[in-house]
Amino acid sequence: MASNLDAAPETVSPHSSTKDTPLQLRSKEPAPVLDDDDEELPSTPTKLNPDNNEQRDLAPSPAPEESQSQASGSAAPPRSGFFSRALNIPGQLTSALSSVAGRGSTKPVDDVLPLDLSALKGLHVGESGSVLGQDGSPLGQLVEGNPQDLVGQVVGDNGEILDEDGDLIGRVEIVVPEVVDQAAPQAGNTVSKVAGMPVSESGAVRDPEGQVVGKVVEGNPQELVGKVPNEQGEILNEEGEMVGRAATATVTAASVASTGRISVSKLAGLAVSESGDIKDPAGKVLGKVVEGDPQELAGQVPNEQGQIVNEEGEIIGRVAVASLPALSQAGKSVVKLADLAGMPLSESGDIKGPTGSVLGRLVEGDAQELAGQAPNEQGEILNEEGEIIGRVAAASRKASSQAGKSVERLAALAGLPLSESGDIKDPEGQVIGRLVEGDAQDLAGQVPNDQGEILNEDGEVIGRVVAATITSHAGTDPEGTVADEAELPPLSILEGLKCNKMGKIISTTTGQPIGEVIEGDPKKLSRMGAQLDDKGQFWDSRGKVIGKAQTLPVAEQDDEPIFAGLEGLHVVEDGWVEDGQGKRVGKIVEGDAKKILGRPVDEDGEVTDQHGNVIAKAEYWETPDEPEAEVVDLSQLNGLTPNKLGFVIGPHGVPIARVVEGNLKELVGKEIEDGQIWNGRTPIGRVELIPENEREKKPEGPFAGLENLVVNKDGFVEDADGNVVGQVTEGDAKLLRGRSVDEDGDIIDKFGSVKGHAERYEPPEEEKEVEDDLSILDGKMVNKAGNVVDAQGTVFGRIISGDGKRMAGRKVDGQGQVWGDNGKVIGKAELIPGAEQQKAEGPFYGFDNAEVGKDGVVIDGARIIGRVIEGDAKRLFGRKVDEDGDILDKNGNTLGRAERWEPEEKKRNVNPMAGRKVTREGEVRDVDGNLIGKLTSGNLATLIGKEIDDNGSVVDNDGNKLGECTLLENIPEPEPEGPSQQELDEQRKLDEEQKKIDDDRQLAKRMSAIVGQTLDRVQPICKMITDLVEKAERTPKEELDEEKLVKDVKPLLEEGNSVLQECNGAIRALDPDGRIAATAKARAASHEASPEEYALADKLKEMTDTVVRTIDNARRKIADMPHAKKELNPLWGLLSEPLFQIIAAVGLLLTGVLGLVGRLLDGLGLGPIVNRLLGGLGLDKLLGGLGLGSVTDALGLTKKK
Repeated sequence: MASNLDAAPETVSPHSSTKDTPLQLRSKEPAPVLDDDDEELPSTPTKLNPDNNEQRDLAPSPAPEESQSQASGSAAPPRSGFFSRALNIPGQLTSALSSVAGRGSTKPVDDVLPLDLSALKGLHVGESGSVLGQDGSPLGQLVEGNPQDLVGQVVGDNGEILDEDGDLIGRVEIVVPEVVDQAAPQAGNTVSKVAGMPVSESGAVRDPEGQVVGKVVEGNPQELVGKVPNEQGEILNEEGEMVGRAATATVTAASVASTGRISVSKLAGLAVSESGDIKDPAGKVLGKVVEGDPQELAGQVPNEQGQIVNEEGEIIGRVAVASLPALSQAGKSVVKLADLAGMPLSESGDIKGPTGSVLGRLVEGDAQELAGQAPNEQGEILNEEGEIIGRVAAASRKASSQAGKSVERLAALAGLPLSESGDIKDPEGQVIGRLVEGDAQDLAGQVPNDQGEILNEDGEVIGRVVAATITSHAGTDPEGTVADEAELPPLSILEGLKCNKMGKIISTTTGQPIGEVIEGDPKKLSRMGAQLDDKGQFWDSRGKVIGKAQTLPVAEQDDEPIFAGLEGLHVVEDGWVEDGQGKRVGKIVEGDAKKILGRPVDEDGEVTDQHGNVIAKAEYWETPDEPEAEVVDLSQLNGLTPNKLGFVIGPHGVPIARVVEGNLKELVGKEIEDGQIWNGRTPIGRVELIPENEREKKPEGPFAGLENLVVNKDGFVEDADGNVVGQVTEGDAKLLRGRSVDEDGDIIDKFGSVKGHAERYEPPEEEKEVEDDLSILDGKMVNKAGNVVDAQGTVFGRIISGDGKRMAGRKVDGQGQVWGDNGKVIGKAELIPGAEQQKAEGPFYGFDNAEVGKDGVVIDGARIIGRVIEGDAKRLFGRKVDEDGDILDKNGNTLGRAERWEPEEKKRNVNPMAGRKVTREGEVRDVDGNLIGKLTSGNLATLIGKEIDDNGSVVDNDGNKLGECTLLENIPEPEPEGPSQQELDEQRKLDEEQKKIDDDRQLAKRMSAIVGQTLDRVQPICKMITDLVEKAERTPKEELDEEKLVKDVKPLLEEGNSVLQECNGAIRALDPDGRIAATAKARAASHEASPEEYALADKLKEMTDTVVRTIDNARRKIADMPHAKKELNPLWGLLSEPLFQIIAAVGLLLTGVLGLVGRLLDGLGLGPIVNRLLGGLGLDKLLGGLGLGSVTDALGLTKKK
């Protein structure tokens, strides 16, 4: 069972407040909880809200019974907030008190001192939060608030400590001196348990087994992850300053004395499920993930320390033993919400314990949909997105006490053997228990523990029993005489009836149980639908008796409880009682409804306190039947529409009906028919008439909502703020000045007589002068003429202040300002008005004689400068074209339009020999001396050194043509002569050599692929061998299991041998007839190694490196392991022999490759290791005997060359 401090409580930064005054506590509001003691700290920090506060009973607590006796210091339930942060001494003292009480202290508290907190009133808080009496003995202990801040404070009523403003800053409880004496030594030295243990991300401090032994109580847990506290619980930084504090976890009795508790080592080897649980083969939850993401850790298995590690050995998660239900302790009678965590919900909405007793029930959500779901420690049922879809509550005290009785009856079965029929009988032969899980034949003779579990030698649950419902066939009267068994009804009344899943046989007439199953599995019998005969026996289809039943005594049927069948009953505001679905079913008739707000109500209508005392009663309540409403004529609403406020306005402008059903946004503007609003044939809303006495008599006036309206001197109506809202339309404005104006616009005198009338009026808004937008000037330049121009010279503005010439070249900003070098404004510019703006130069600017020529082109003299784009070119021939490209008639009318255009100049083809000179041989060469042409016309003797023009002609200085040169590609080639026989033979040899080279390249490529695939398979095997050997080397000798190492490595060697043998066979299959091998050596010497051969050599090198290093490394590391050395050293040949066979096979086919491999191995320093392996395995002699000595020579492993 997990500790109460598995979850980190809310923490407050120590730097959050610098005041020395005690922190204030909020007074606790009543909240809807089942019982004061049923609440438990959540496993994760939760947001504080009024609904989570507990109900405190301020009345003196009665003396507890023997079964509930406990130190008063532990009477208050665990609290979050200030109490969790004031743990050091007071918290440990409270923990010690709880543990002492849990060990069975049965001395009544009343025997020591009264439990009335008024006994502490007027006393002062001492050091460590203790409250001492007149004789110096401890009478109370601080349970809320910081002890250091509250030293010397006076205790008030009900153990509360208030500040000067009357705010609650602390609270004390009465303690028992004897218990304090026993608990104090424990509280004083337990903080050292957290010393040296690192802080986790959740703020918890765990021991090596993963159990929580403490938590961070001061400081930010996220910033303290990995830090370790000292013996005083302080967490220091590198400078020795305290940055946090840890305290020992409060260990409850339930967490240390749970029957059937298992250690975290039992979880080793069991896989984590997606939900974070660890289950045994029977499906029972044994543990859960406490650190890490459960979904990411699914399928992982923890080690014996509860740690989950990855392949690199890093801790990626941690598990802990799962909590056992609180009812596993027979002496405990109250179920807490946290005890229900992880327990599945049944279809009926109940959560049942191992004995079938109800521990909790669903109070929010659909039981059918949530069946099988499990709540968290706050009682919430979440979906996959983390949203709350249901909520459970702990069973009422009555149900818990019944469960306690079931546990006691279950404990009575411990040590009694199981019969072959699955029954457990007492010494008198009466059946007091039965098997409900497991095979009766296999478990015969086994005995259950006090939880009804049957365990095997490994502590695993292999069966489960429950206590049988004991109904005596014969009772004993007060006189001691035995009653007659004949009082039971005959078994014949059960004939033809069936049992339900609970093993009860229900009467078809009364609906009450008249019998019960005493042999057989009730669930199986119910599922089969087996019927009883007249002897109370169940038969299967084969005629075999599979169960028996007995009748129950005839008893007067008690009246059914008033709230029978209703679940989740609790008290809400105003004293009403609601069920789990929020339906009002009852009302408090006795007791103070405010004090029991949120408490559960049992089926008898009783509300009990934490001690089981009835403090209030409720009665069933049904909604009274409403009298049938009179049929209202809604025809007057036909055709009308609702407005945005949901009102239906009548003909006089006042609301006569209102919307009572539907979405207002969808109903606005839709017509009403017979009181309903329709969307097609579907009604989407409904309206009802407003009663006559609730209707407005007249519509709102024009000045509705405005107050203190008066007439001003100008005849306008102003409000109190001077805003003009109306204008006088009737009456003399001068005489009405200062008069009040009512909502309807009437101007009245002091006697209420109407003197005039006003109407609404809104004064026209004054047009604001629009400032010139000078943003267009931003970035423009000032020229020497004082104009603001763009990059093309277009004028946008002009300087209006400052010296324009001196500002030439400066830029203007978006406000028209010109700035100087000293950061001051030296000038101001404005936009040029539209009438004065200068237009940009047109496309034909500067061409004063532009006119339309032939073919629609625009010419200026003989130069073509444009073309006609609009108009008939023939009709426009000879007309002038202005600067903007417009073609005008004599009256200035535009006849067409032209654009700038110039015809492209034809590119002249220049001969590549242009500018070159003719050589003595009559050749023409380029700059690099390459022959590009020859003299084909003219006298060579006279043309030597002459230059060639653009047309390829040889010219003199005057440009006269003297000859002609022709490019080589333009000179026709003479017909070639055929090759000679010698040339053909040489070409044939070259082709054959090239074919052999190509064949070698293809062969090398294929072998490279084979070796590459083998390398991919053998590398993981070698890595696993290396990892196993290195792990064994790191293992201490006394813990080393050499036999296990041999068993782990030997299969890997055999697997590696198989992979390498496959590679060897695949390479040798490339030359089945030995033809390639016969000519390999000659080919190797006749050509350079190809890229494919280099690739093959590299892969062979890598394979040799991997295998050889693995063997050499392993042999060195197991040298001190006699057994492993003896068993494994003869097996290294499983890897080395096929490796060198592969090298030999490659050497037979491509001898040149081995030289490359040898150089690569020497580069890695592996030559001596390979040579040593060959010699150790005798492979050098073997290869030499096979005629493959040249292979070792080629590898550079011998001295031969």
